[in-house]
Amino acid sequence: MPSPTMADIARAAGVGKATVSLALRNDPRLRRETCKRIRSVADRLGYKSNAVVANLMAQLRVARNPKYQATIAILNASENRDFLHKNPTYSALTHGILERCGGLGYGGNEIWLHEPGLDGERLQRLLAARNIRGVVLAGMVDTMMKLPAKLDRVWKDVSCVAVGIRPDHPPFHFACNDQFSTALHTARQLSRLGYKKPGLAIDPLIEKVIDRRFSAGFQTEGLFAGRENFVPPFDFDGRAKRRFGVWLRQYDPDVIVTTHAEVRQWVAELGIRCPRDIGLAHLDINKGMDGWSGMDQCNELVGAYAIDMLVGMLHRAETGIPETSKCIMTESRWVPGKTLRK
Repeated sequence: MPSPTMADIARAAGVGKATVSLALRNDPRLRRETCKRIRSVADRLGYKSNAVVANLMAQLRVARNPKYQATIAILNASENRDFLHKNPTYSALTHGILERCGGLGYGGNEIWLHEPGLDGERLQRLLAARNIRGVVLAGMVDTMMKLPAKLDRVWKDVSCVAVGIRPDHPPFHFACNDQFSTALHTARQLSRLGYKKPGLAIDPLIEKVIDRRFSAGFQTEGLFAGRENFVPPFDFDGRAKRRFGVWLRQYDPDVIVTTHAEVRQWVAELGIRCPRDIGLAHLDINKGMDGWSGMDQCNELVGAYAIDMLVGMLHRAETGIPETSKCIMTESRWVPGKTLRK
């Protein structure tokens, strides 16, 4: 028996072929109920999409100057309203999100989840009123990777992707940098440059929210084995400059690996010359960090890949919390700079 066509579905559903085409890719220009009804008719008739044709049509739509299709919400989960624009990493992620949205014909609408009076019911009404079916969740660093249960009712009706870190609750699909690989390749670069006694200076909160992937990658393979070369990690705190100086004098590392630009200034204030006396490597180089050696986490690409994942979910009408979350991890790029010896 031949597979039903879009024309067959259109006749059975009492709509035009163009409406069927929009419904099968869950186009937000159609009402949600209309999409569900037509997809239900397609399932009943046994319709199977042609993956090759669907891919070709998607490429053609991207190649054309995209018309506005719908709005995607960027949910700022941080307790800081300005976090997505003031934090260098999340600023780059947000820029990548908005750039990819624009390239695919979507608008971006930022919503702060800590807005006074914003509970699940109000957020649900807000998204529905703006016909928003796709959301990107960002900025969960200071919420310990969990969203409040009062928002649980929202997720069943939207497609959601987290960006930057993996949320524990709800366990959405997510896009992030491969922090383990970032730290591992940093360690290998330092070894090639002849460094023997590295020290890691990272905020324990950052380590916690990324499941200690920085320290795990840095310590793997025994690149700096030997008790005489072991330097305990320094628990970075922006107010702990004096404690940093004590740690530096006690363990005397020949290179410091960090995610905190302040370390460079602290070293200079201690009268230690970089890179002559000590090397510095940053694990997350962003714009404005001139001269640093280390890793560019390609955060704008991470944001773009989050949108790619989300748009695919929208086209497949995948909503709610997934049974098993998946992740897109992006490799970092080594940036040679002035803070390490040649």
